Amino acid sequence: MTNNILTVADFDAILDDYAGRTLSHTPVTKTVSNITGEETLTDGTPANIKCYVMKTGQNFDYKEYGFIEKGDMVALCKVADSVQINSKITVDSEVFRVKESFKVPGVFTSSTTATYVYTVCNLFLIQ
Repeated sequence: MTNNILTVADFDAILDDYAGRTLSHTPVTKTVSNITGEETLTDGTPANIKCYVMKTGQNFDYKEYGFIEKGDMVALCKVADSVQINSKITVDSEVFRVKESFKVPGVFTSSTTATYVYTVCNLFLIQ
C-alpha cells in the first residue's frame, strides 16, 4: 500500500510556479585539522535556488533534552539543491547560516521506505 501525501514533483512545482523565491545558496565545506582539531569552513560557488522562507520570532522550543533556540528564518528547499548544515543562504542582501537541516518524507510504502520531498532548514542571521 502506498500513501502519497506529497510528491517531489508536487513540491518542486509549488516552488517554481507559486511560492518560491530565488535565493543565493553557497555550499560550505567543513574541514577539521588533524593536529589542533580546529574547524575551518570554506565557501563553495554560490548558485541560485528556489526556496520558501518564513521569518520566525527569536524564541525557544522545548524538547525532551532541553530548550532549543529557534532561528531567525525557516526555509523549505528542494532536496536536489543539497542545502545542508553550515551552508549560507542570502535573502535580500542578508546572509544566513543553516544551523539545522532535515529532510521531510512524503511518500511511504509498506516496506517503510520513504522518498524525501523537501528539506527544512533553520537559519541564523550572520551578516
